[in-house]
Amino acid sequence: MAGRSAIKRKHASTELATQKKHSRKSEHEAVEHSDSDESMGVSDGEDMSDHMDEDEPKLAGENSTAKSTERRPGQTVTNAEIMALNEASLLFKTNLFKLQVDELLNETMVTSGSKATRDLDAALKQIRDVLVAMESTKEMSVEAAVNHVRKLSKSKFSVPFPDPAPPADLPIKMAFDAPEVVNIVGSYALGMAVRTGQGFSVDMMAQMPASLFQERDHLNFRYFYKRAFFVAMVRVLLQKSAVQDAFDVDFDLLRSDTRLPIVVLRPKPDMRRLAKLNCSIRIIPTIAPDTLPLKRLAPGRNHVRFSFLARGASDGEVDELPPTPQYNAALVSDALLTTHITYLHETKDLCAEFARAAALLRIWHSQHSSSGRSVGSQHLMRSRMNGFILTMVLAWLVRSANSGGVSGARLSTAMTAHQLFKGTIEFLAIHDFASLPAQFSNSVDIVEFAQGGAALVDPTASVNLLAGVAPWELTELRMQAQRTARDLNHHSASCFDSVFLSTALSDVVSKYDHILRVEVDLEVLLTTRVGDVDAQKRLYELEHGHPVIAAQSRISKVLNSALAHYTRLISVHAASSIFDSRTKLTRRHVFFIGVIANSESRRLVDLGPSPDAEPQEAARFRALWGRKAELRRFRDGSIRLATVWGTNKMPQEKRAFIVPRMMAFLLQRHFAIYAQPDILLPEDKSALDMSPQMESADPMGAVFELGQSINEFASTRDLSASDTDRVTFEAALIGFDGLQKEIKGLEDKLPLRVLALHPVAPGLRYSSLAPPKPLSVEHGNGDDAYIEPLHVLLEFTSSTKWPDDIAALHKVKTAFLLRVAECYREAHPAAQVDVCNRFFGYSAADGLLTGISPTQLASGMDDFDYERDSFVDIRHAQSGLTFRISLLCSPEGALLERKVQEMKRAKLTPQADALESAYRRWTRTNQWRAMHHRQILDLCQRHHPAASLTIRLLKRWLSRHMLLGQSVGVPEEVAELIAARIFTDSWNGLAAPKSGLTGFIRCLQLLADWRWKEDLCVVDFAAASNGIEDQQQTRKERIWAPTEGLAANEYAVVQAKFDERAKTSRIKDELRIVTLENPDAEWWGTVSVVLTRRLRSLAKAALSVIHTSVGVGSDTDLPQVFTTPMSDYSFVLKLDKSVVCRQFDQPPSLVQPTHAEKPETKEIFKNLLPDMQQAQAFRVKQHSNLFGQPNMVGFDPVSLFVRDLVNVYRDSVLFFYDMYGGRHIAGLWNPAFMKNSPFAATLDANMMPVPDEKVGSKPAVAVNKQAVIEEIIRLGEGLVEDCVVQE
Repeated sequence: MAGRSAIKRKHASTELATQKKHSRKSEHEAVEHSDSDESMGVSDGEDMSDHMDEDEPKLAGENSTAKSTERRPGQTVTNAEIMALNEASLLFKTNLFKLQVDELLNETMVTSGSKATRDLDAALKQIRDVLVAMESTKEMSVEAAVNHVRKLSKSKFSVPFPDPAPPADLPIKMAFDAPEVVNIVGSYALGMAVRTGQGFSVDMMAQMPASLFQERDHLNFRYFYKRAFFVAMVRVLLQKSAVQDAFDVDFDLLRSDTRLPIVVLRPKPDMRRLAKLNCSIRIIPTIAPDTLPLKRLAPGRNHVRFSFLARGASDGEVDELPPTPQYNAALVSDALLTTHITYLHETKDLCAEFARAAALLRIWHSQHSSSGRSVGSQHLMRSRMNGFILTMVLAWLVRSANSGGVSGARLSTAMTAHQLFKGTIEFLAIHDFASLPAQFSNSVDIVEFAQGGAALVDPTASVNLLAGVAPWELTELRMQAQRTARDLNHHSASCFDSVFLSTALSDVVSKYDHILRVEVDLEVLLTTRVGDVDAQKRLYELEHGHPVIAAQSRISKVLNSALAHYTRLISVHAASSIFDSRTKLTRRHVFFIGVIANSESRRLVDLGPSPDAEPQEAARFRALWGRKAELRRFRDGSIRLATVWGTNKMPQEKRAFIVPRMMAFLLQRHFAIYAQPDILLPEDKSALDMSPQMESADPMGAVFELGQSINEFASTRDLSASDTDRVTFEAALIGFDGLQKEIKGLEDKLPLRVLALHPVAPGLRYSSLAPPKPLSVEHGNGDDAYIEPLHVLLEFTSSTKWPDDIAALHKVKTAFLLRVAECYREAHPAAQVDVCNRFFGYSAADGLLTGISPTQLASGMDDFDYERDSFVDIRHAQSGLTFRISLLCSPEGALLERKVQEMKRAKLTPQADALESAYRRWTRTNQWRAMHHRQILDLCQRHHPAASLTIRLLKRWLSRHMLLGQSVGVPEEVAELIAARIFTDSWNGLAAPKSGLTGFIRCLQLLADWRWKEDLCVVDFAAASNGIEDQQQTRKERIWAPTEGLAANEYAVVQAKFDERAKTSRIKDELRIVTLENPDAEWWGTVSVVLTRRLRSLAKAALSVIHTSVGVGSDTDLPQVFTTPMSDYSFVLKLDKSVVCRQFDQPPSLVQPTHAEKPETKEIFKNLLPDMQQAQAFRVKQHSNLFGQPNMVGFDPVSLFVRDLVNVYRDSVLFFYDMYGGRHIAGLWNPAFMKNSPFAATLDANMMPVPDEKVGSKPAVAVNKQAVIEEIIRLGEGLVEDCVVQE
C-alpha cells in the first residue's frame, strides 16, 4: 500500500445546536450516544481494502497536526524523522505496518468541514432548522395520540410503542414540542468516524423538553411511551418538510432495543453527492439529566410492576420485586448523552492521538464483528457491543488512575495512536468484565452494577455501559483481542490484513467450527401475552428489550451451561426482523448458533458432579440432560453422573460431531426444536426425554447443520459415512505396522538388515479420499474393480558394495526385491505376493510424464529406465490391504548426482539435463514424498484431527471439478499443502478449525482471495501446535507466550527467494505454495495461471452456494458445490461406464430430508445390539474385475488414456477429468496455440493450411481441430463412448 503524505485541513465546527430560550451550545457539549457506531458494520463479502483506492473525493481523515512531508533537494534527514523511524521499528518490528496503518486511517476517517462532506454539513443544518421549528401539540390521551399520528401519516405508520403496548385507558397525557437542543453527537462530532462497506452514520441528538414528562414517568414504560410518540411526530413532521425531497425518512431501533426507537434519514439515489458518501443521519431523542430523578434508577431497583404486566397480579413489597437493570440503563443512557460526549471531548483534548486510536478500534471491531452481516439471504441483528463502548474503554485506560490496579494496563496521553490501539487490544485480551467489573471512579459500590453480569460503570457512576451486552459477545470480543494481540506481538510484519482487512473474521459460516441454523417459534418459546400471564417470566423477557433477544438469551444460557467443557465459545446470532414486527412473536424466527470448540471437543464422556458430594449440582446436571445423564463408576473409584456419546472405536470423523449432537439434544429437550434426522443417533433419541416444561409441546422449530451433509462427499459408494467406524485410517496404519514387523522379521534371510519402511501413500497419512478399503481373501479371491496400492519405500542399512553403474544398480535392486518377495511368501503363505516391473510414481508437468521415451545417453542406448522400475505387491492377509513396496537406495541418488556433474564438466548439455531430470525424479520419489508424508501424518494424527477431513473434502471438490491430479491440474500434495496452510498458520486471524467443514470453507476462501502474485503463501509445519490452546495458560500468557514455527531469519530466506523471482517476473498469478524445505516450490511445481483463475472463480461460486444453504437451512443446492459446469470446455468425451474402474469412488447420492420431523419414540434395547452385530458380520462391498482379469492392482485405463493424451497434445489441448471415477474427459483448446503459424516440419499437432494467408513469408497453417478430435477418438477406442463438440 503506497504511503500518502498527510493533508492539513482546517477543522470545521460541527456544532449545529440551538435552543428556544437558552444560549447556543458549544461543540464540546455535544454528546456521544452509546450506540453511535452500530450502523457502521461492513457488509458481508466486503472488507476495508475494497475502499482503499476508490476514485472519489478523499475524506478529511488525515491527522490535522501533520506537516507536509515534501523535502527540498539536498535536504538532510532530521533527528525527529530518525527518531520516528526508530520508534516505528521498535514498536512494529517493521516500518511497513506503520505505513499501512497510517494509510488506512487517512483513507477511512471522516471529518466535518471537508470538501467531500460539504453537502452533508449543509443537510445537517437544514435538518436542525426543521427540528427546532416544529409545531407543538396539546396534551392528549394514548388513544388520541395514536389516531393523531395515523391521521398525519395517512395511515402509513403508527406510534412505535415498545412491548408491552400501552393500554388505551392508561392514565397518562402525551404531547409534543420542538426539541430544546439539537446537537451533532457521536463519532462524527468527535472526529473519529470511519467509513466502511456500509458507509457511516451521523448522530443528531434532539433533547425533549422537560415539560413533556412528570416525576414518576420512569415507572411502567411511561417514559418510553412518551418517547415513542415524540419519535413518531418527528418522523411525520420531517416527511412534511423540505427534508423529504433529499432523504427517505424511516424508523429504526437503537441497540436493537424496542424501547429506543429513532428516526433515520438516508439520502435518496438522485442526491448523488450525498448518496456517494453512503451515510445515514440518525435523530436520537434525549432528555436533560435533571428531567427525571436518576438516583431512583439504580440497577438494583425495580421500575416495572407486576400489576402493570398482568391484571390481578400483586406487587407486594417493592424492594422484593426483581430488579430491572437493563430497563433502568436504557432510560439513564438517554439522560447522560451530554455527559458522555463531554467526557470524550475532554479526553481528546488531553491526548492528541486519542481520536485516531479510537478510529483504529472502530475499524478493528467492524472487521471482527458479525453484527449486521448476512448469511445467505438472512441478515443478522446488530450487536449491542459497539464502537462507543470501545471508545469509552480507551478513554478509561487513558484517564483512570485505577486502570493499573485492575488490569495492569496503563496508557499515557503521550502515546501514539498505534500504541494506544495496541495497549487497548492487550487490555481487552486479558480482562474479564464479568469477574473483574470496572468503574471510572470509586464513588459507587460496583457490586450493585455487577449483579447482572459484566459491568463497566460510566464516569457519573449512574449507568453500566455493558448493560444488555450478551456474555458470549464479551467472550468473543476477548478471544478476538487475544488473537490480534498475539499477531501484533509476534507477526507484526505480516499481520495487517488479518487485523484490519480480513473478511473471514466476520463471516459466521467460516469463523466457527460448527454452525447450526435454528428456527424457533417465539410464540411458543416465550411467555403468553394474553390470558393468564406469568408476570415474573414476562418481566424477565421484557428486560432484554426485544423478544428475539429474550429468546436468544434463553438458548444461550442452556447451551453454555451444558457445554462449558467442550467449547470455548457458543454464540447465538439472531436474524434481523423488519421494524414493524419488532414486538411481534413470529412463528419462525431464525437463529445461527456458532461454536468454537476446544481441544476436548472430541471427548466421548462428559463428566458431571457426584450426587453425594454435590447434590445441588447433580440435580442441575440431571435437569439439563434428563435420561441421558447416567450414574457411572470410573477407574479412580469415583461415582459420578456422566453423559456418554460413543465408544472407543468411534472414528474421528464421527467424534467431530459430538458437539452438534449435544446441542441438538439440548435444543430438542428444552425447547422442542427438532433436529434433522441425521444429527442425533438412535441411542440419543432413545435417551431423549422432554423437559417438564416441554412434555406436551408440539415441535416449535427445526435445527439444520450442514456438516453431516457435506461430509457425505468425502465418502464413496462402497464406503459410506455409516461404514467409517469399521473401515478407518487407524486400521490401515495398524496393518502397515504389522507388515513392518513381518518384513523386519525376515532380516536373517536378507543380505542386508532392514533399516525402515517409509510409507508414502495418502491412505497411510489420513489424506486419501476414503480410508483404504480392506479386501477379504476368504470370499472369492479378494478381487475388486479397482485395487488401490499403498506405496511403501523399503530402506536397507548402508553398504559400500552397491555398483557404480546405474543399469547394474537397478538389476541389484530387482534381485533384492525378488529375495524379499520369496522370503515373505515362505513366511506368510496366506498372503499373495507379486514382483512387478511397472512405473512407480506419476506424471509431472516438467517433462517427467510417463510414456516419454527412456532417457538417451550419447550411445543412444537406455542407460536407465525409471518407467520400468520394479516393486513388490503384497496382499496382506491380516489387514486385507495391498502394499506396493519399492526399494529406497541412497547410493543411487548420490550416483545420479555425481553423473550430472560429470556430464556438465564434459559439456554434454543434453545428457546432463536428462540426468538432472532423473535425479530430480528420484529425489521426489524417495525423499520429498517421504518427508511430505511425515509432515502431513504428524499434522493429522498429533495436532489437528480435523485436517484429515478437510483434505479429503478439498480433494473431492478438486476432482469433481476435474482439476485434481498432476497430469491435469493440482497435484495431490499441493492440495494437502493448501489444507495444511489453514491449520498451521493463522489464516485471516482465525484459530485452527476443529471441523472438516470449516477447514474446507477456509480452503475455498484461500483459493478465492489469495493474491498469488503479490503475497508469499508458506506452510509452516513447525507451527502446527500453535493452533492448540493450552488450558493451563493465563490470558496474558496466551498473547505473550513464544510461538513455534519459522524463525525470522528462516522466513526471510523464503521471502527473499519469492522476491527474487518476483523481480525477474518469473512469478505470475499462479498458485505457488512453499515450505521451508521447499522454498522454490520445486517439489510439486506450480499450478498454471489459467487453472488458478479457474480455481478462484469456482471457489467463489462454491462459497456462495454454501452461504445460501446455511442461510435457508437446506442442502438441496449443496451438490452444486461439487458439480462442474461442462459448458466451459471446447469438447467433452463421454466414457463407457463398463471400463471406468474407479466408478465406485464417486460420492454416494444425497437423498436426505433436511426438514426436522418429530421422531417416533421406540425403545432400543442396548443389550441386544452386540448379538445383532455378530449376526450380521460387516463386509465391505467388493466387485469383480471389469476386464475379467483378477488381481490387477492399481490398473486404471482412464488415467493411462489421459496420460497419453497429455503427452501427445500437451501444447494444443488442456485436458481435465475426475481421477476418482469420473465418466467424462473435457478438452480445452489452448488459445495461444490456436493462432495461425508459419508452416514448418516440426509442428506439434495436426495442422491444415489456411488458404490465401501467410505468416511472414511462409504459408499459414492452423490446428485441424476436427482431425485432432478424430485422432483422440481413435486413440480411445473401447473407452470413448461419445464426443460432444461445444464450439
